[in-house]
Amino acid sequence: MDKTSLTAADLRFNPPSFSKSVLREEVRKIYGLSGTLKPLVGERDQNHLLETVEGEKYIVKVAGLDENRSVVDYQIKTLQHIEDRNPSLNIPRNLNTLDGKDFAIIRSAAGQDHMMRLLSFVDGVPFGDQYVPPLRVLYDAGRFQGQMCVALADFSHSSEGYFMPWDISQGLILNPALRVSKHGDVERLIIPLLDHFQEDILPKMNSFRKQTIHNDAHNDNTLRSSVDADDFYGLIDFGDICYAPLIQDLSVPMNGIVGAANNPIEVGCAYVKGFASACPLLAQELDILYDLLLLRASLTVQLVDFRMLNNDANMKGLLEFYPNLVRRLENLLELDRKEITAAFHQAHNEGVTQ
Repeated sequence: MDKTSLTAADLRFNPPSFSKSVLREEVRKIYGLSGTLKPLVGERDQNHLLETVEGEKYIVKVAGLDENRSVVDYQIKTLQHIEDRNPSLNIPRNLNTLDGKDFAIIRSAAGQDHMMRLLSFVDGVPFGDQYVPPLRVLYDAGRFQGQMCVALADFSHSSEGYFMPWDISQGLILNPALRVSKHGDVERLIIPLLDHFQEDILPKMNSFRKQTIHNDAHNDNTLRSSVDADDFYGLIDFGDICYAPLIQDLSVPMNGIVGAANNPIEVGCAYVKGFASACPLLAQELDILYDLLLLRASLTVQLVDFRMLNNDANMKGLLEFYPNLVRRLENLLELDRKEITAAFHQAHNEGVTQ
């Protein structure tokens, strides 16, 4: 992609729109399953919850036209590798078709081919915006993420370098098209940070160790076992995986956790401590973790604003979501870099020695 320009098409946030009746028939032919389909949100895939008459649940995913088949294969192989290395991790499983394949091709009425997959359903409740997890749950979530990173440490795939908008290491935050905004928040909050990101943080993070990471462990993808439970149960949605600095994987959950908390340093340290107990980090990685929280929070504001400027199909949801994103970034900017970084180092050392 041209790094000096950006269009809505470059983001590939354009899932297909097969009718339920067509999808039901395709699922019956390809997987031998019948039941009801409930639409689920998806940026690039058309997603449905399939519930059979026997009460079994699955996730049906149909990739968009702009999604390269090799990239979808990257997602499939990532799930399979984690299952092979650490089957105890509660994540979706990619299920085979009746003829034993990882996916199938279905054709739209316009004659266009799309990849269809079936995933196992992880039966949990997303953390969401209302649930405030206690410190022990954040520790467990961090540990789970560390275990997953360890499982993926020796994994590789030919599509590792594809363009993923949410991969902060690729530097999309510097794109000129993202320097203007609908509400002025980019100009007010983010433009003053760009020189620091460009000259210091991006070069540093891209010099660190890299591997495939989940890159999407925000509060709608992290699960507890039930609506009344105080626990960490599992993780879903591997659609944003990328080959990136290992430390980057913490920036996704932590910019939300830290940015929304009344006790930001305490909750951030609980997560770091849990992660370190499974996957120790390097001192130089921890040195820029706070900056990566800012970088991820900033890019999120930019991309959501850009989508609103381009009349995104999910405009209503983006408008509701946007104020919280700005508030989160404002809260992060109020923190003292030296204080929180020192706390991250201490929490990490405690996690490693447990």
